[in-house]
Amino acid sequence: VPMSDRNARNPWLNFLFEEQKRNYQMNSVEGFHGALLISQELLQHGGMYMQSHFAQACDMALKLKDHRDPAVHRAAIALLPVLARYSPQEFTRAGSGGSESMLGRACNYLITLSRASDRDRATAFLALGSIAQYCSTEFRSFLEPTTRAIRDALIQRAKMRIPPAEADETVAAVLQTIATLATAMGPALTRYMRDILDLMFTAGLSQALCDSLLVLEREVGQLQPAIQGRLLDMVSIILVGVPFRPTQQSLDDLEQRMGAMSMHYAAGANGHRANAGAATNGNGAGAGGGRDTYTVPAGDSTSLVVRAASSIPVTVDTLVLALRTLRVFDFSEENLSEFVRNDILQYLNHSSPVVRREAIHAVAHIVMADPL
Repeated sequence: VPMSDRNARNPWLNFLFEEQKRNYQMNSVEGFHGALLISQELLQHGGMYMQSHFAQACDMALKLKDHRDPAVHRAAIALLPVLARYSPQEFTRAGSGGSESMLGRACNYLITLSRASDRDRATAFLALGSIAQYCSTEFRSFLEPTTRAIRDALIQRAKMRIPPAEADETVAAVLQTIATLATAMGPALTRYMRDILDLMFTAGLSQALCDSLLVLEREVGQLQPAIQGRLLDMVSIILVGVPFRPTQQSLDDLEQRMGAMSMHYAAGANGHRANAGAATNGNGAGAGGGRDTYTVPAGDSTSLVVRAASSIPVTVDTLVLALRTLRVFDFSEENLSEFVRNDILQYLNHSSPVVRREAIHAVAHIVMADPL
């Protein structure tokens, strides 16, 4: 029914609202779940109809958020950001007698849930990010505990020694939430990212990580140098086997006069390339683009990023993503000419046509930004 035809819409909206009340009064799992779903649809598509029923929808979400049935429990959580989007003013307003606002009750609950329940951690983080997006000013008081919960979730994952780049619903949700917080809070997020940025890389290079970092670069510009330094280290270890070394003009000039390869990359070629050029099957890196195995010396205080990157299994998909990262991010402040000449060009001869194509795109992008 067209939104503009209010006379035609109201009977249907009234019918749905009565169905929602009837379902809720059934006092059953199916009834509760149906009532929550109907409320969500009315809030999203009913225009101003739910304004007079907003408090009732809030009460229902709060009462059912701890329901023992997973479907009801998650539907109640999903309703919280929908309520925040529908009426941020009402959502953030304190209750009668100075009682806690809906925002406070929802955020405190979600932050606690993100710490207490492995099963619901991803759902809780996504809901927190969405609420921050719709109530950005009032959410500032919850930014510190939210980022602390994010940090603790990433630390817990790192302690479990889950292999980098392994699919993980919680990590994907955390990375998406960080991006949403960056969009909502902007530079205010900077001070809270100090302990989180390195931990973001411990899950390995993934599309979710790249998407999150692109948003962070755009919304929190102060983080760009730190983000790009860590990304180049990770990409270099995947493609070359050693962390990225920025160009050092005096040393590079000396090596050029001597006719020698950069000692940094030579170390990777001679000391760390245990499997260079070896053909692999499946999705492994094939001939013409072998990747070094970077071994962290005992006692070396190598960063979390380097350690995580060194543990990433090299597959065609990983190589493609690493090469794509070089063209998606703006590395124009770094001189990548030696990196391209000595290492990226070799991937033009890789056995996989997908890798060869991404290598061409990466080289062309870098050359256009900084001619070799």
